[in-house]
Amino acid sequence: CLSFCRPTAMVEVSAAGGAPHSDAGANVVVTPPAPGVQPLRSPAPTRPESRRFSAMTAVPTAGWIDVPICEAILTKDIKILSSIDGSEPSMVALTFITEGVMQVDRKAYAEVLHIYGGTGLAQLPAHASKESVKLACEAKLMSSISSKRYRLRFLPAESPRSVGDQICRAISNLPADFIVMGFFGIRGKKRGDMLIGAELGSSLSAVLNHGNSSSLVCIKDDRIDLLPIKFKKAVFVVSVSLNRSSTKAFLDALRLSKPGDEIHVVYVKSYLEREESDYTAQVRLKYEGFFESFHDKSQKVFSSFHDRLTKFEIVSKGRRETIAQAVVRYADEVEADFVVVGANSADRVERGKKSVGSVSLQICLLTDRNFIVAKWIDIAPAIYEGHVRRACTPAGATKS
Repeated sequence: CLSFCRPTAMVEVSAAGGAPHSDAGANVVVTPPAPGVQPLRSPAPTRPESRRFSAMTAVPTAGWIDVPICEAILTKDIKILSSIDGSEPSMVALTFITEGVMQVDRKAYAEVLHIYGGTGLAQLPAHASKESVKLACEAKLMSSISSKRYRLRFLPAESPRSVGDQICRAISNLPADFIVMGFFGIRGKKRGDMLIGAELGSSLSAVLNHGNSSSLVCIKDDRIDLLPIKFKKAVFVVSVSLNRSSTKAFLDALRLSKPGDEIHVVYVKSYLEREESDYTAQVRLKYEGFFESFHDKSQKVFSSFHDRLTKFEIVSKGRRETIAQAVVRYADEVEADFVVVGANSADRVERGKKSVGSVSLQICLLTDRNFIVAKWIDIAPAIYEGHVRRACTPAGATKS
């Protein structure tokens, strides 16, 4: 059977007949129905506990993330690490946390980190000095959130360890659910190219290539008034397919959204695909199932997101257009605030690859909009329950 993350029910799809076969590109396995069994969609269990049991005992395939893990991701008290170097994007990123995320999620906890002395510049701009950064961060934090909900840390650069490596270590020590950074640092923007996009800074590249489970929120906006905070609606464009990392991308977009925000789930189909293929149909069915669960009152976790505006959109690639270019084109059309992509970090690193796949990375580089890289690590529900869901927000915090 084909199993995917659909909170309202577990769905099975059977072939009309013939031998079992698989689509290697989609990692989807389809099996024929047993004799005498009609190949129909299974009905949703009538009791929530029955639905939970069937989801937990299912074998994850084709992008399935067990329902308890989905619920844990959406309800866990999140911890955020914000890396500040005094640059405009990093300060805008801090504003997004303090006046955006933490105003909506009253249980969120933030650690603000400044690593000084590692820029390589002979003379820093006045606003990037340790004292100036400290004053700016304290003013921003104290005026926005309670002192119990954040920690301000200043650490010296540790040569020969890079600043990026120190940030990665801080991510693991917190441990952070989200790392929020500006797209470029105090040394300014890197050179860019129309085809491959802007070049990544060294610290941002180190964080992206670190194979942990912390999702990256990268702010490209250089002005606070561009941010979707307070009463300004946010628009998320999530690039998806039938894999767990794109499911995590959708969950992260939900987690960071607020009532009234728009979440566009986008799947790019081939230029030559005139009719909807079986794979495309399964992607649609998966996310429409998510959307339905938001209006199912028996789903206590998912129904709490009923006030988000969700939409599934199939985007056709243009001639000679890449998937990344198609996603960026759609994001520009709807004036998205965030483009969200997934990355199966640990699995890729274990196979000797970069943490983020080429398509996801190209989307991040090509877009002029803020982006989120949602990292996913396969994990058993029992382990997630014991070590992630039960993790508590620190009882208090002191500045250091």
